[in-house]
Amino acid sequence: MQLNEKLEALADSLKEYADTNYELIKLEVIDHSSTIISGIITTFIITVILVLFAFFGGMYLAYYLSDVLDINFIGFAIVAGFYLILAIVIYANKKRFIEKPVCDSFVGKRMSAKPQQTAK
Repeated sequence: MQLNEKLEALADSLKEYADTNYELIKLEVIDHSSTIISGIITTFIITVILVLFAFFGGMYLAYYLSDVLDINFIGFAIVAGFYLILAIVIYANKKRFIEKPVCDSFVGKRMSAKPQQTAK
């Protein structure tokens, strides 16, 4: 073989390698994106269900407390006060309760990528 033919073969091999590597990266991006999107959708659905639970549970508790204490609407004031205190505590500790767990979860999902298998 001449040098020119070897260079053409090498160029073809490099082009094939680049195309294969591009396809692999594209598939990995799709895999990571689908994992993140499914996690977001799952978290959203669970959050909606928990919000509805808290809403109806709070309504039930408010009516129950009003009935037990025999004072109209006092149960609603107690439940509203509880939610206000809960919001203040969460806001005061937002780094520990929200920001850090969300960041850790996101980084953990990104770092748990499957290791690439090498051909032997």
